[in-house]
Amino acid sequence: MNEIFELLIELEKKLHSSTNRHNSDFLAEILHEDFFEFCRSGVSTNKLDTLASLSEEEPKQIYSENYTCSMLGDDSVLINYHSFELEEGLEIKHTNRSSLWLRNPANQWQLRFHQGTPYKTEAL
Repeated sequence: MNEIFELLIELEKKLHSSTNRHNSDFLAEILHEDFFEFCRSGVSTNKLDTLASLSEEEPKQIYSENYTCSMLGDDSVLINYHSFELEEGLEIKHTNRSSLWLRNPANQWQLRFHQGTPYKTEAL
């Protein structure tokens, strides 16, 4: 099970790279045909909309941490984690994230659902 979790965390992190976010072949393969997302902004999007918007996205790096993984079935995993971006050395856009991964008949994992919910950090 840990191998599956490690693989899916690696795939999540690949989705945070601008290089991969602009790679339509990579995205078409990793996003499930019925992919759906509730974006951090509050917008809902499907696979086609996601492919279009990411191709036009300004380059950025997303950082992630505090991953937890739960097997929901033999071919489904729920991942929760925290992400943020850096701007002038400061962490911004803190987001709680959830992803549902499904293993397809070809034994490949695909992202079926994703949700990003912003949260504010307390000042130290």
